[in-house]
Amino acid sequence: MKTYQAVRAEIAKLEKQAEDLRRQELKSVIAQVRQVIADYGLTAADLGLGGTRTRAVATGRKRAAPAGRRASAGVAKYRDPKTGQTWTGHGRPPAWIVSAKDRNAFLIGDAAAPAKAAKKAKAKTARATKAVKAAKPAAKPSAKTRAAARAKKARAAAKSGAVEIESGVAAQ
Repeated sequence: MKTYQAVRAEIAKLEKQAEDLRRQELKSVIAQVRQVIADYGLTAADLGLGGTRTRAVATGRKRAAPAGRRASAGVAKYRDPKTGQTWTGHGRPPAWIVSAKDRNAFLIGDAAAPAKAAKKAKAKTARATKAVKAAKPAAKPSAKTRAAARAKKARAAAKSGAVEIESGVAAQ
């Protein structure tokens, strides 16, 4: 049986062999990559490895705004009719809109139309839900309720001395 030290020594030997093989293969891989770059005329910027073009530009994507800064202030969505102050709807609400129960009264132009449509759709959904609830049949009694009803019926039958047929068998 091998000892722990012997296994660790074998692992170290194998890791050294793996690194030697990697270095040998790396030479041929680098040669292949250089050949492909030369054949296609690629630059470091084309590969996203630096230069003036960035990968975001090469793929047509927009770059993200630096952390802690917004790309722009945003478009105002709400306006105070008294002072003319505006608010985008993001962040802490200003004092003039905090106490408002319905902020739709403060919406600006194009933002007001979707809000009104959404309000109508919500009311329509509420009416439909109410109609469905009204049309819904009464719920079935639970198993516990049904068992209690059967027991009550059995007690009443026992008092009266009547014969009850259950499952096709007469019981007294």
